[in-house]
Amino acid sequence: MLPGTAGEANPVWEKMGYPGPIGVQRLDAPRKLSVIVPEGETTLNCDLCVIGSGAGGGVAAAVLAAAGKEVIVLEAGGYFDDADFDGSELKGFQRLYTEFGFASTRDHSVGFLAGECLGGGTVVNYCTSFRTPDEIREEWAEEGIEWIRGTEYTKSLDAVCERLSVNTSHNLVSKREQMLERGLKRLGWHVDAMPRNVIACEQDGVCGYCGYGCAIGAKQSAVKTWLVDAQQHGAKFVVETRAERVRVERGAATGVEARSKRGHRVVVKCKSVVVACGAIHTAALLLRSGLGNEHIGRHLHLHPVSNVSGVFEEEIRPWEGTMQAIYSDEHRYLTGNYGVKYETTALQPVIAMAVMPWREPEDFRARMELLKNTSAIGVLLRDRGAGRVTIDREGHPVSSYALSDFDRRHMQHGFRGAAEILENAGARRIYSPHAKLCSYEPGKNGSLETFVKDMDAAGWGNAQVALFSFHIMGTARMGDSPRFSATNPEGETWEVKNLYVMDGSSFPSASGVNPMISIVGIAHRNARVLAAQK
Repeated sequence: MLPGTAGEANPVWEKMGYPGPIGVQRLDAPRKLSVIVPEGETTLNCDLCVIGSGAGGGVAAAVLAAAGKEVIVLEAGGYFDDADFDGSELKGFQRLYTEFGFASTRDHSVGFLAGECLGGGTVVNYCTSFRTPDEIREEWAEEGIEWIRGTEYTKSLDAVCERLSVNTSHNLVSKREQMLERGLKRLGWHVDAMPRNVIACEQDGVCGYCGYGCAIGAKQSAVKTWLVDAQQHGAKFVVETRAERVRVERGAATGVEARSKRGHRVVVKCKSVVVACGAIHTAALLLRSGLGNEHIGRHLHLHPVSNVSGVFEEEIRPWEGTMQAIYSDEHRYLTGNYGVKYETTALQPVIAMAVMPWREPEDFRARMELLKNTSAIGVLLRDRGAGRVTIDREGHPVSSYALSDFDRRHMQHGFRGAAEILENAGARRIYSPHAKLCSYEPGKNGSLETFVKDMDAAGWGNAQVALFSFHIMGTARMGDSPRFSATNPEGETWEVKNLYVMDGSSFPSASGVNPMISIVGIAHRNARVLAAQK
């Protein structure tokens, strides 16, 4: 994905039929937010410091600032907006993702794609906006979060969906998703429109690249919504500054110690701290700050996902078109509330090759040359098993995770289902993301049954199949007792007063759906409670 030395197109792109980055679409787009980049040692004072500016931190900052609180938001990444987004994979990963898109578990068996920029994951996610399912709300209520089953949380969900313009009016099905829809309909399986937080989304050749920032400003990220609201009420944003630890005095949070990318020490003195820097970094920050609750870092849920790919006779151009317009819940309830969802994603070459089996160079080149004819179905698993986040000697997060037998069986079922969908859609070749080549050509060479046997023989363990996570949850979960949770139902840690968690790490278990709206809804409710108390 490297451009030429003078910025010209990479000659490999032409061989794949890939047009390369779309280029900046709104060069003169205004920047609505003012940010602070520390240029020396800095001390700041406020009522509340919010660490992280994504789905949880953004809404928390907006709610608290609107209540008249002095709010400072710390963000480890930089501030980028429409005029910076050109659809380039290289720039996108370098600017917008944690560890430039290379974050992973300790053994590299699961890759993490998490935002690290002002707006966090809301800048790079795929606009998918599912409300928390009722059955999950009931599960979480049974874990001690009684308010989540009632009207109070429903009102928060209503409020955040309205502010984020969640709708199903921008669901033009791309050629890539036409394959999904065709297969599902031929099988008689469930298919429905995807709720999306967009306005004026063009859904043409420019779309499909918003994993590297929405170039036309259609995605209603925190940068377009909550952070604008927060700024209007006086909130300040300090970017390129990573929180190192929370200051704790006499059992209460009193501030944050941070360091800028340029190495400058930054201290924020405050009355309360809201931690919302993603389930990996939230857990690490709490551990670095000396918290000892046994549940901090545990219960790491990832919604492991991977693609089963199909090659078609017709041209697909899978890198363009609406990111996710439709989905299927046909196998969402394989065992109780556990199962898989079927979704697709746009396939730029780096995303496509990440799940591509490697045999040798010629085979790999041949597969990449067929990318223009390829569509892939993502199998998104609601995991019951869990991993853990710890810290190393320097305080950096270290994550461990492996599929449980229970979850592996569901993933196997999902891969088989994805192959069935592709076969019924007319794919002439189907392959899995295993390290060992697992492939068949329907009606010609092999069958669905041989494909399943080959996948089982290739294995489902770490390093045997490529897995990724876009949804990182659960390392500081809410509950009604410190024996079972890291925070109380309002998100306040059990052992440190005035220290709150308001991001996906607060989930008692995996959400089962793309978690953005659940994160925002919970943070909205708990920020309102905090604003009323302080």
